[in-house]
Amino acid sequence: MLFDKEGILNIDELVCQRPTFKKIMEDQMVSDEELSAQADLVIASLKKLERMLSAEELTEVENLLAEMSVLYAVHQYKEIQELQLIK
Repeated sequence: MLFDKEGILNIDELVCQRPTFKKIMEDQMVSDEELSAQADLVIASLKKLERMLSAEELTEVENLLAEMSVLYAVHQYKEIQELQLIK
């Protein structure tokens, strides 16, 4: 399920359950190779989806990915902003 009982996105739980995340985080260090392999996996998954989806469905996925990326970017920016306020 994407959302919990309160309607909150379960993204943290989904990430923690992924075998790829567990494997990368086994030693609590993220190497360049692990990062590259994960990027390759994501690209392969996106290319597979691109072949499977209709143009309309693909547009929805593109919009979702873009808005999730905006959310991630502004969240990171806000954390940096708050760290600067603490100094």
